Amino acid sequence: MAPLFAQDLAARHPLYDAATPRKVQTAAGATALKIAPATEQRVVVGQNYPFEAPPSAASLVLRGWRGERCSGQVAIAVNGAAPGLKVTCTTLRQGAHELPAEVSMVRYTQAGKMLVADVIGSENRCEAPAGMHRAAWFMVNVPQNAAPGLYKGCISAEAPGCEPVSMDVELWVEDAVLPEPSDWKIHLDLWQHPQAVARWHDVEPWSPAHFELMRPLMKRLAEAGQKCITCTLIDEAWNGQTYDTFPSMVRWVCGKDGVMRYDYSALDAWIHFMHDEIGIREQISCYSMLPWHLKVLYYDEATGQELYLKADPATPAFAEVWAPFLRDFHRHMEEKGWAAKTCIAIDERPDRMVREAMRLVKENAPSFRIASAVDKPSALTREVYNISPVLTHAGSALGPLLRERKAAGKITTFYVCLHPATPNTFTASVPAEAEWLGFFAAANNLDGFLRWAYNSWNRNPLECTDFVHWPSGDCFVVYPGNRSSVRFERLRDGLEEFEKINLLRARAAESAGAAAIVESMNARLAAIFTVERSKKPQHVQDIAAARSIVSETLQALDALRKG
Repeated sequence: MAPLFAQDLAARHPLYDAATPRKVQTAAGATALKIAPATEQRVVVGQNYPFEAPPSAASLVLRGWRGERCSGQVAIAVNGAAPGLKVTCTTLRQGAHELPAEVSMVRYTQAGKMLVADVIGSENRCEAPAGMHRAAWFMVNVPQNAAPGLYKGCISAEAPGCEPVSMDVELWVEDAVLPEPSDWKIHLDLWQHPQAVARWHDVEPWSPAHFELMRPLMKRLAEAGQKCITCTLIDEAWNGQTYDTFPSMVRWVCGKDGVMRYDYSALDAWIHFMHDEIGIREQISCYSMLPWHLKVLYYDEATGQELYLKADPATPAFAEVWAPFLRDFHRHMEEKGWAAKTCIAIDERPDRMVREAMRLVKENAPSFRIASAVDKPSALTREVYNISPVLTHAGSALGPLLRERKAAGKITTFYVCLHPATPNTFTASVPAEAEWLGFFAAANNLDGFLRWAYNSWNRNPLECTDFVHWPSGDCFVVYPGNRSSVRFERLRDGLEEFEKINLLRARAAESAGAAAIVESMNARLAAIFTVERSKKPQHVQDIAAARSIVSETLQALDALRKG
């Protein structure tokens, strides 16, 4: 059993993120504090951050649609020790129009041998040892009814004994509206891990306290466009590859009469919470008929022990174990009104196994469908309802196969995990890489994005994001205490761009001229966001170019509409 933490370690150790800071070089004659927009490089302790920014970078410049979250990172240099460093921001204004803004410090966490600024909480002050760079995150949630135009404000940094410093913020709100996240089309599937929340906060799993602690964390996920609820049908479907256990949400009990019965209490509570309260309603992903260990843990009433059933698809035992369960589970989900949303989810299993699982599902639970992450598409790809190849093999799911799947109403996404090395969402990844992923999905007409871990925290991710041999941060993109991250916010930026691109594509029907403008956008984006180009270290430039393309397309379409 994983050790429990009675309280949030960040509250107990407010200076943990400044542990053993290394000195950095600062410009001669610089003031005690200096502030500048952060580059796409990570703000890393020990990095000689380029604060001598050119005039064009003297302010934080943002652009977005109405209904969009616009955000950016700034960095503060500290020559001398600055106890009580504090950041604040003004409301952004355009004449009589105002947009509330917020700014908070970005905490450092360890990633391998580096301390990286990644954790975004709500605190706007921190300690700053001499010579240490600190990062801050600025954010504006633009209302859908905001007046378009240029809004201005500023971000300030101050500390006792130091001259306050500030920098301008400019936000251009474009005359276009992004829908509410619940109406976004992107099929986002970040796997949730309820047990990690229970362990971190030391509460009983599935208790009222557990659900209240999960509420803001899962709301954050829903507000990024999440479509899937992650459920477990058996114990440790992935062979225990996370710090916390992944227990079954269904309790399998073999009675003294030899009949297997299924307790869905935890599963029902979780789905009701995520579906009815959080608002994630498109797909219920149930893992898995094909666990890596091919076993099912159950409680045996006759012996009072927990035992295992072996269920290999190559043997008759597979149908003997799963057919009765599927019939009962299908009945239960139909009674709940969830059967049509239920997918038996499979993670990187051979086609021969998947075919046998599909056969049993079709025979015993006809309303259910199959969702499968795969290393690369195969002959079975045409048949699976929701397929997700890894990015490096996503190219083989494009073209005629993708068009065929779309015509059949099937979902095709892609994923990253511990590979590829770039682009990805690791703690030390260049932030633009996370945004690149959403653009890649849109440019290639894929339905969305999958990643195996939203919050599978290690022992204490607020201190270090390493876990066994995974790349640092591979197991989660948010932090305990409902803290976001630089990489999650940039991933969300890419999801917003996905929505923009699809909204602009819909305008092709307005006229032949509009169709030509949209066709040009599609061609330019498709040339940038390819599997081959994904491997090159130019994600920052790609994002800058793609944002310009989207903005130029909007302006061209609006100009055409106005005549």
